[in-house]
This record gives sequence, C-alpha cells and structure tokens, in this order.
Amino acid sequence: MSLLLVFLFMGLIAYLYLQYQNYQIRTIRNSDVVIVKGAEDRYPNLPLGNFAVPHRFRAPDRVQVVFPTITDAGDVEYIYSWHSLSSVTPVILSRTDRQNKIRVMAELAPIMKEHLKLEFDTIALEKQFEKINKIAKLVAVSDFYSSQLEIYEKAIDETNKLIKKVDELSEVYVRIVRETLIGTRIADFNPDLLLDLHVPLDAQYERVKAEYQFMKDTTQAYYDLLKESQGLSR
Repeated sequence: MSLLLVFLFMGLIAYLYLQYQNYQIRTIRNSDVVIVKGAEDRYPNLPLGNFAVPHRFRAPDRVQVVFPTITDAGDVEYIYSWHSLSSVTPVILSRTDRQNKIRVMAELAPIMKEHLKLEFDTIALEKQFEKINKIAKLVAVSDFYSSQLEIYEKAIDETNKLIKKVDELSEVYVRIVRETLIGTRIADFNPDLLLDLHVPLDAQYERVKAEYQFMKDTTQAYYDLLKESQGLSR
C-alpha cells in the first residue's frame, strides 16, 4: 500500500511539473519580451543586453529566442539562440521607463515579432508558389482542365506579387531595427546626443504593411477560388 502511495505521489509531482512547464511556455509565447539569464556572457556586446524576443519551442523544455544586434558596418543581424525554460523569464516593459534599453526593447519587440512572422509567411508562400506552378503546368496540357488555367495563372501572378511585397516589407523592418540599434549605440556612448529613442514608425511602414495585408487577402481569395473550382470539377 505504501509503495502505491509513493507511485501516486511521484505521478502527482510529475503531473504538476508538466502543468507548470506548460504554463511557462504559454506565458513566454504570449510575451513580446523575455530576459535570458547569462545571455550577455554568451554573446558579448548585445546592444539591448539580455532582452530577447521569444520565437520557437522544442520539447520538453527548450526555448529559442532572438537577440537583435548590429555589425560595425551597420548590418542588422538576428541571433537565434536556444535556452532552457528555466533561464528564460517573460517581462512586461514600459515605453515610458527611464532606462533607455528597456524603453527601446518595449517598442522594438512588436516590430521584431512581426518581422519574424514574416519569415514564416515567406516560406509558406514559396511552397505555395511552387505547388501551384507545378499544377498549372499539368493543367496547361490537360484536355479536361485547361479551362481552369487562367485561374491558376492569376493565382501564380498574385503569389509572385505578394512575395515581392514581403521582401519590401522586410526591408522596412530591417531599416527600423537598424536605426533603433544605432540610436542605442549612440546613447551608450553619450546619452546627451540622443533625446528620443522612439522607434521611427513612419508613413512608409504603415503604407507597406497595409499593402501587404491587402495583397495577402487578395491572394487568399484566389486560393479559395482554386479550391472551389477543383471541388466543382470532381
């Protein structure tokens, strides 16, 4: 009986630990910013210190985060780094905080998360483009389905336009990150040289982002039309 109680107790401990891990993962996933213990020791000269953006998870307790950095030549680089769940802590930052790096990360993190998501969109679009292109080539030589070729060609054209718009939007994100990190470096050298560290969300950013969303919706409409036409042809 006592042995059974020991097993039940161990099972309860394992269950509670798993629940705690899942809670940590959910909290980190929903956070814009995390603090990574020991990051500055692993990566010296990080512009924003041990602040990072959570990116991916790997079972059972690994978290991939992204640190923004900039080279001496002014090139933006993202450092993708895996860490244990216990060394990653979600934080809530304030854009009105008196510390420069905290304010900067609070504003930059949402931009970085959008940029990272754009990378996933790019991969998905390239796969979709390749798939539709292959089917279009088959439709072009078909006696039964050649009437649908125009729809496929339009979908290919819209997808290609969207891929180009992704590249344009990505360049805008890179420019915003670059200017912000340069400003941080300047503030480290002489805080009096920089009066405002707000991320420059200018008209170009808003315009390109809106254009991207419109084109994304348009492309999705053609994908849906393709699925509908395929269903009717069966």
